[in-house]
Amino acid sequence: MKKATKTSKGTKATKNTSATKTKKARKTNKTTTNTKKRRTTSKKRQPAKTFLASALTVIGIGYLVVTAYLYFNQRKFLYFPPEGVLQTAEQTIEIRNGSFTLRGWVVNTPDNNTATASNAIIYFGGNAERPELSIVDFKELFSNQTIYFINYRGYGNSDGTPNEAALYDDAMAIYDYIAPQHNHISVIGRSLGTGVATYLTTQRDIHRLVLVAPYDCITNIAQATYPIFPMQLILKDHYNSAERAPEITTPTLIIMAGNDRVIPANSTEKLIEQFTAITPQVSTIQEATHNTIQDYTQYYLLLRDFMNTQ
Repeated sequence: MKKATKTSKGTKATKNTSATKTKKARKTNKTTTNTKKRRTTSKKRQPAKTFLASALTVIGIGYLVVTAYLYFNQRKFLYFPPEGVLQTAEQTIEIRNGSFTLRGWVVNTPDNNTATASNAIIYFGGNAERPELSIVDFKELFSNQTIYFINYRGYGNSDGTPNEAALYDDAMAIYDYIAPQHNHISVIGRSLGTGVATYLTTQRDIHRLVLVAPYDCITNIAQATYPIFPMQLILKDHYNSAERAPEITTPTLIIMAGNDRVIPANSTEKLIEQFTAITPQVSTIQEATHNTIQDYTQYYLLLRDFMNTQ
């Protein structure tokens, strides 16, 4: 009986040992399996991480390339000078500014025997605008004033290439050249030309100022157009009329186009808010777009009435 008991205990011990080994083996297998799973998962995740990193790198490089392109080519996006000029029978004029010659037209020239055209208007046109297209209408509208249509530097037959500082300098050169011939000088600026007009008004004695489809600052327009790029840092030419508006004391008329898709209404409104020394007269031609505002009779009536006010 004792031997039998021993044998039974030995059998149980053997079974326990075997069970323990089996459990250990299972644990080892599980550990090995889990390790393999982790390695497999890690291998699966690794390509995904690599792809994401590569994609972000490509996007980053692309962003920098586009930013650099905008920086080095920005003036191609800002200035669109028409090639050459259209034929007109009006008297041409050339004004020298340093080594550059500005060319355009003068209508209703002063007559030494009469007081006709003793006052003058300088017209600063819009981007890509041919100022000679406005000659006929303005000549009749302001028959008692001399009108100067001078192409910007790099526009029409004028020398050079356009940039903000150059256009400002040219505006003052034009004023200084014609001022001795007239009692007073008014300015009409349209779109791009409104930035030049506001600058000249703060630098010279301007009788009346008209701003057609004006903006607060070109930088803000550019930032709204390219919101993901740092246009505040990129742009070289700002044409910040809003910054100059508080200095303007000249009687001012602002004409807006109701369907303007180039200059947002809030840009013009921000400019208007900055006039603190005076309250400008503001009129909107509701049906007009940025490029068709001159097609409306209301446009010419506003100009005539404002300019003829003493």
